Amino acid sequence: MTALIREYRENDRRQVGMIWSAAFDAGQPNPNVDNPDVRLDLRSPEEDAQVFVADEDGLVAGAFQIFYTPMTCRGVLFKCGGVSGVAVTPAARKRHIGSAMMTHAIKHMHGTGETMSNLHAAHEIFYRRFGWECCGRDVRVTCPVPLFPKMDCSLPVRQIEVDDWTPLDAAYEKFSYRYSGMRTSRKGFGLSRLTQTSGTPPFVFAAGDPVEAYALLRLTRNDDLDVIEFVWATLEGYESMLATLAGVGINRQTITWAEPSNGPFLSSKWFTRGMTARLPNPSMFRVINVPDSLTRLSSTESGSFTMVVDDEILPSNRGPWRVSFSPEGIRVQPTDNGDLHLDIRQYTQAWLGEPSLENLLEHGFVSCSSAEAVKAATALLPPKTTYTLEYY
Repeated sequence: MTALIREYRENDRRQVGMIWSAAFDAGQPNPNVDNPDVRLDLRSPEEDAQVFVADEDGLVAGAFQIFYTPMTCRGVLFKCGGVSGVAVTPAARKRHIGSAMMTHAIKHMHGTGETMSNLHAAHEIFYRRFGWECCGRDVRVTCPVPLFPKMDCSLPVRQIEVDDWTPLDAAYEKFSYRYSGMRTSRKGFGLSRLTQTSGTPPFVFAAGDPVEAYALLRLTRNDDLDVIEFVWATLEGYESMLATLAGVGINRQTITWAEPSNGPFLSSKWFTRGMTARLPNPSMFRVINVPDSLTRLSSTESGSFTMVVDDEILPSNRGPWRVSFSPEGIRVQPTDNGDLHLDIRQYTQAWLGEPSLENLLEHGFVSCSSAEAVKAATALLPPKTTYTLEYY
């Protein structure tokens, strides 16, 4: 039996609600299943999202959703589809329904003009089969309170209402443009890590006026003060916010927060024995449109190279391509052969920048038959820290 992947209809509501409840909410019923005035995709009701189902003879066997939101790559905004809620009813598993849904998602995003896709996987191995790959490093720092560095709180700090994002916009936007893989604006905390936590009402502490840094957290009775989201636009804001967290967590055993791989804490004098840094929950990305992913970038360098990108689901990405670039712009044209040979997964990593194309070549994950092509390609795609705060 072949499942038909189609858009969600209102009469699918109860079946989709049951599938998502079993997969993500430990069987707890979705409170909006019986409320037709509220969208079923509760994870981010204010965002631009679309739900799809796998239909087997009128029965919904699986579901997923796509959030449409621009994300950064090397300082440029690209259309991105965030894939979420991928689930198959237990009775229909082992019938390749998940594979059919992901193949459909990729082709659908290509048709709607998305350049890239992002997701957070429960099982990375499954999504690698369809071209997604882990990019960037979400470093989770845990510091015992007695070892917490002494920092000056040189900026005024205040508490912000969690439903009023406006005062944080400028700091968030400045932070987001530093990295590949970030949204540059938000409609509240809809897609943030906040949606993945529960408990007491959240707090937002902001440093500076205008805001130069903020931290989002829930205060619990746990021994660890776990910061949900930490953003800074300046080093002074960063230090003022850490000084504030030290005060908030003074009666805890540890304080934990996330930074990108080039974050200030690991790059400075503060990290010491007894602290830990982990790399949990990697974010996965996939380039949907190879030519578009390049032509909208910019470069201060000039050069050209040829490449082949293996993509079983979207053969139009393969090429071979001749990539010519200069400060005036980038051109991607079909050619007869390619010196650089990449899988779509490694291309996605090189395009975003972490791991970099240079790293991938060094480890043998990417092959190239021309030293000149290596020089040109690494000039166009130098290392770039990749980080994301979005959760779908």
